[in-house]
Parts: sequence; C-alpha cells; structure tokens
Amino acid sequence: MNGLTLQTGGGSVTVDGTAGQSLNINAKIANLPASLANVFAPTLAAEGAISGTVAVSGKATSPTVVFQTNWTGAATSQTKSAGLAPLGIKADGKFADNVVTINTNLTGQSGLALNGGGTVAIAGNKAMALKFSGNLPFDALAGQLAAQALVVTGAAKIDMQIGGTTAAPAISGTITTDGAKLVDVRRNLTLNGLAATVTLDGKQAVISRLSGNLASGGSISGSGTVGITPDSGFPADIQVKFNNATYVDGTLVAATVNGTLGVKGPLMTAPMLTGNLRINKASITVPEKLPASLSEINIKHKNAPAAVTAQFKDQQPEGPRSKSTTLGIDLQLDAPSQIFVRGRGIDAELGGSITVRGTAAQPIVSGGFTMRRGRLTILSRRLDFTDTSKITFGGDLTPALNMEATSTAGSTTITVDVTGLATDPQIGFSSSPTLPQDEVLAQLIFGQSMSKLSAMQIAQLADAASQLAGGRSTSLFEGLRSHLGVDDLDISTDANGQAQVGAGKYLNKRTYIEVQQGADNNTKAIINLDVGRGVKLRGAAGSDGAGEAGIVYEHEY
Repeated sequence: MNGLTLQTGGGSVTVDGTAGQSLNINAKIANLPASLANVFAPTLAAEGAISGTVAVSGKATSPTVVFQTNWTGAATSQTKSAGLAPLGIKADGKFADNVVTINTNLTGQSGLALNGGGTVAIAGNKAMALKFSGNLPFDALAGQLAAQALVVTGAAKIDMQIGGTTAAPAISGTITTDGAKLVDVRRNLTLNGLAATVTLDGKQAVISRLSGNLASGGSISGSGTVGITPDSGFPADIQVKFNNATYVDGTLVAATVNGTLGVKGPLMTAPMLTGNLRINKASITVPEKLPASLSEINIKHKNAPAAVTAQFKDQQPEGPRSKSTTLGIDLQLDAPSQIFVRGRGIDAELGGSITVRGTAAQPIVSGGFTMRRGRLTILSRRLDFTDTSKITFGGDLTPALNMEATSTAGSTTITVDVTGLATDPQIGFSSSPTLPQDEVLAQLIFGQSMSKLSAMQIAQLADAASQLAGGRSTSLFEGLRSHLGVDDLDISTDANGQAQVGAGKYLNKRTYIEVQQGADNNTKAIINLDVGRGVKLRGAAGSDGAGEAGIVYEHEY
C-alpha cells in the first residue's frame, strides 16, 4: 500500500506501508466523523470528529500497535443521557503482548478535567491497573441532577485507582469537595458550605467527612459507609446529625430540629430510614386564604407528528418494574412543647411525640401533639381550646387538626370544632340546644339572635365567617407578633369590655414567661418553669403588689 486515501463524511483515512508475515503499516486519520461507528452500533449515537495516527509493526501473529487520537466534540448516548456536554478526549498508547497501555486527557464544560491511564490486559484474567485524577464540576452533571430536582454548584476533586479484573474491578481512592452548594427544589432545602470526603477501598465507600449549613438555619454533619462491590445492592450504614437544623417548607411548616437520622441496608432494594429527632420549635400555619380551585384540563393533540407522539410516550409514567426500591421507616419525633398552630383566629401551643413506621409509600403514624394552651379568636370573642384538642398526621404526614373550643352565651353552650388537614381545615359550630350554624355564630359573637342584629353587626358576622372559611388574610396581628419577637401575643377583653394585652416567650426550653397588661395599667408577670417528669412551677407578681405561686403536676395516661 502506498498512500491509499479514503474520503468519507468530510474526513479521511490515509494508509501506507506493507503487510504480510511482518507488518509495517502507518495510518493517518483526519476529521473522521465518529457517527460512522453508529452503522455497527446504532444505539451508540456517537458524535464529533476523530483525528490521529496509528502505527502497526511486528509479526502478524503478535502485532504491536502505537496510537495517538484526538476526539473533539465527543458524545455518545451514554454521555448525553448523563447530561454531559460534548467532551474533548485525547489518548495515546500502545498495544503489545495482549496488553493495552493508555494515557488519556479528558476535558469538558465548566472546567471538567480528568487525566490518567495505565494498563488493561485483554487476555487471561484481564487484569487492570489504572489511575485517574482530576476535577469534576457539578455543573457538568446539571442535566442528570435536574431530573432529581437538584441544583449543585462547586466541584469535586477525584483521585482514583482501578485494579482487579474487568469482571471484578476494585476501585480505590478519594473524592473530596469543599464549599459546594446543594439546592433541593422539591423539599425547599438549601445546603451551603457543603464539604465531604469519601474514601474507597475496593469494597466500600467510607464517608469520613460530611458537613454543611442550612440556609434556613442550623447545620448537618454525617459519616458512614456504602458497599460498592458488584451485585451487592450497595449496602449502606450512614448517620446524619442535625444541629438546630431549621426546615421551612415555604407554605405550611417551619421547624427547628436536633437529633440523628440513619440509613441502613441495601440502597437498591430495601433501605431503612431510622432516627430519633427532637423538635425544639415548630410553627404550623393554617392558610388564611385558600387558592381558587382548579379543574384538570384535558388536552388532546390532533394529527400530531410522529416525533411529538414519541415524545409524549416517553413522558408517560413507567409501568411496574421487576425490581423496586422500598424505603422502610422507623422514626421517633419528640416535641414536649412549642408546637405552635396559628392562622384563621387560631393561636395554640401543643406538645407530644409521634412515631412513623411502615414505608415511605405507606407510612404508619401513631401518636400526636396535645394541647398545652390555645385559643380561637372570632372578632373580639375569645374561646379557649379544651385539653382534648390534638394534632395527628395523615398518611402523607400532613398535620391533621382535631381541636375543640367551647363557650356559653346565655343558656346556650356553643362548641367550635376545627378539624381536617392543616392545609384546609373545616371550622364548624354546634350548640346545646341545637341552633342553625349562622344563629350559633350570632349568639357566640353578639349574644343575641340573628333577627336582632344591626346591619353593621351582620357585616361583622359575614367578615368573621369569611375569615374562618379562608376568604381573607388577617396578617396584621401575625406581623405584630413577629415584629415583637414573642412566641405568643394575646389581645382580649375582660368582663367589663376593657382591653387586655398579654405576651409570652420561651427564655429556654424549660422556662416560659408571660406579661399581662390590663386597662387599669395593672401589669402582671408570670413565670412557668418545667422542672421535668411532669412537674411545673408557676409564680406570678403584679404591679399592685399581689403575688402567687404554685406547683402543677401533669401525667399522661
């Protein structure tokens, strides 16, 4: 052969030399389209252009091949499904005596860089001895992470060795990251200053360092192991510790948590989530205004092109899989106090504990939070919730309210029930003797029948009904409480119709202090001290010199 040139797809291959029992062949590749490989492997979906040189020498029965290649704009179906932009891949090496020796340099978007190489045997036990190091920016994985509703910025440093055989590779080395940022869009979580060190020893990945700060407050840390041997199911034993970690879902719940969560078991089949968490403080907000209801719109695309029809099929939920991951749950959540429920006239504090077992798909929740103190204010009328009021949790862990307040108006006993999910509770009225609900509301607020109300009172009654039904926002009172920095703000009237103001705040997890101011300028300070095991000390002192003290014992049967 002397200067044989093949032109194809805008590229060329030039070959010269001699072939026989002894080989002396040189080939030059210029801008050869990688898509030519798709003829032999259609699912590869290769893209880009390849240039380089190949030299073959030695005996035909045991040739020696020396090569140098440069693949620009490199992409395959695998890299595209991983969300990677086109890569630049340079490689040079040698094949001799059934062993490939290779050095590679891979570059990509956002500073992606990976260098390394080694040897791979293609006969016998096919032993490998490879080493790679480099920088992996998380932006390069943006597409794959976005599919999980995750956004990660920063980069990881990689220093890896691959030994063993092609059938049973042994991976060792370290992966580290510092100062990364993780945003979980679905769970409204942002983790700043994420730092981690993962060491691989061929059998498992050891997480020796894991820490980060939540944007909403507090921090997390963790450690553990994950098995990485083939067909092991990736058995895990990971512990994550929460240190005053604050979670805000953006709509309903805000909570500050301490404690530990653990993940144990094979991640691919049946992992178990366990833990014991203490909720230091939580706020459950009952929405003041409900969104307009929306009905599903059924859209059909007539005469859709084949590409659109295929895309629609790709977006449909997948059918049952032969193997599925079931996340088991065994969690204990304790919150002796400071579980606040506010909104639509409700201002209550509860405490208790719940246990969550079962699976993530079908959680079984037991326990709940019971009333410590609370009231329901409708216009200027205040009702105190009974001790039997409580919060439980439905299958999807949404708080479910079951709260009751009673009052009397003349000879009529009135009961107000707040029931249902906290996202949209139902507020109902009943009375003894039985009256229509609008009549009950009139008796409750004004102490008289609907037929005797003035136009102004009827307007006030309609306003109260709108508030309870979630028709308007009453954020002024909530804003005042937040601005003052107190846990409880109570504005009420005494038996003579005079205004009274009370404010309460937790000084620490055991001490609660209240200050009350009456219309006669008489101020009263009350302190509640929880000494433990159901025993509480209560003391009060007023500006008129009056004082009181007492011991309260509470026990739940």
